[in-house]
Amino acid sequence: MSRVRDAFAGDDRGVSTTVGYVLTLAIGAVLLSGVVIGVGGVLESQTDRAVRGDLDVVGQGAVANLESADRLARVAEAGRADPDVAATDGTVSVEVAVDLPTRVAGVPYTVAVDDDAVTVRTERPEESVRVPHTASVTVAESTVRGGPLRIEYVADGTDPTNGTLEVSER
Repeated sequence: MSRVRDAFAGDDRGVSTTVGYVLTLAIGAVLLSGVVIGVGGVLESQTDRAVRGDLDVVGQGAVANLESADRLARVAEAGRADPDVAATDGTVSVEVAVDLPTRVAGVPYTVAVDDDAVTVRTERPEESVRVPHTASVTVAESTVRGGPLRIEYVADGTDPTNGTLEVSER
């Protein structure tokens, strides 16, 4: 029996097959991990870019509606100040309904409005876009959730040049 053992003592074919199989699995796992990590970074970058683009579109839409309300308020106040055209009770009412999406790229957002600009912001990913506006009527500072909004002109009962635009959720 010692001759049989001696015949197989130099034979390492069974070991080389097992080692080759394990090495193939290890190399495959490393390559697959690299691909997953690489694609994950690209996907995150594309998501950030999509969110930023959507925020810019939403911000532009909000500014366009804010400026429309501003124009309507100025026309209404001009009529109020003109004694030949003035409304019977002396009040002015302007309200613009704005239909913005509730999410951008699947993420909720907020809209912050001030006297200079509209800022649209998300938390995850942390992105924000600031779009300046040219409203000449004073704009009250407010922050609301994204979605359907109301832009309302609140007239000053005594001074036709002193009203404010207010943005609120609908």
